Amino acid sequence: MTPTTANVINIYKLYGEVFGRHSYHVPESKPLNIDVSFSGIPQNERPKGTIHYGSRFGQSFNKVGAYGQDIWFPIKLTGSKLVGGKIEPIELPIDICTVSVNLMSTIVNTPVVERKGTVTEIINIEDYKFTIRGFLIGKNRTVPEQQILDLVALKESTFVKTLQGGYAELFLPRDCRIVISELEFPEVQGQNHWIRPFQLTCKSDFITDLEFL
Repeated sequence: MTPTTANVINIYKLYGEVFGRHSYHVPESKPLNIDVSFSGIPQNERPKGTIHYGSRFGQSFNKVGAYGQDIWFPIKLTGSKLVGGKIEPIELPIDICTVSVNLMSTIVNTPVVERKGTVTEIINIEDYKFTIRGFLIGKNRTVPEQQILDLVALKESTFVKTLQGGYAELFLPRDCRIVISELEFPEVQGQNHWIRPFQLTCKSDFITDLEFL
């Protein structure tokens, strides 16, 4: 069979068309056909295919795809849903996505009589806000129906939800608990039916228990 690029999808270009911005992209370089080594220069200790782990929780920042490619900063959403009176687990790995993090604090500025400036008080640190933009890809070029339904179920579920992934876990406690506040499936035209974009907004769930005195 003659090789063809008719079915190759440029995810970088598609991301820009759907979300109106571009994710971080490094142009591909031409691979060397021969093994080049130089005397006195140490070899790369982390060649392509090496899994990089964080020092905080030992979480991995990347994974190796089905075709041997490096996938950086994938995420996995987990939770539960109630079906027919039974609790069923939800586990949704997403490889093609970007994650932005917004860290805010509540600050009160109090003016002082006959003094220049104000007294600044940090009242509290707000929940960290995560915005995830990505694509759900159906296997065997089918509509990713189950993935869409799982995302909706996670959004509507009142059970514990978690956001896992090397980058996201840098900002979350060990249990990685979150609360999903918004979920959007943008309109797309002229794109493959088996690639569906989404945008999800969630917040960290730091306080898990309250004591009433």
